[in-house]
Amino acid sequence: MSSESRQYLRKAEARLEAAEELLRSDRYEDSVSRAYYCVLSCARAALAHKDSHPRTHEGTLRMFGELFVKGEGWPKMMGVNFSRLKALREKADYSSSIELSKEDAEWSLRAAEDFLRETKSRLR
Repeated sequence: MSSESRQYLRKAEARLEAAEELLRSDRYEDSVSRAYYCVLSCARAALAHKDSHPRTHEGTLRMFGELFVKGEGWPKMMGVNFSRLKALREKADYSSSIELSKEDAEWSLRAAEDFLRETKSRLR
């Protein structure tokens, strides 16, 4: 694994830890946002492993799906969860009202944990 991929995975772990702390503090929207950034960092770690560096969040999502879900047979749920987390994060960060629930934050945290675990196991 490249040093860049390892750095992205360290970021992912730190963001997951922050998501857990924010969930415990009942800051659900912030927890969802950190869980999303955990997944984004995981995807960037995988893409860096292939020397691919999309410049946007949407480009990262698309390229991750093409190279890893479709191309290498990684679990389809990784792509589905990445997309759902992106939508939840955008709702949390850009909506004028608080719209996300504890259940949203708990799901986001589980999805991020699974994504990180799967990414680490596949990049070894």
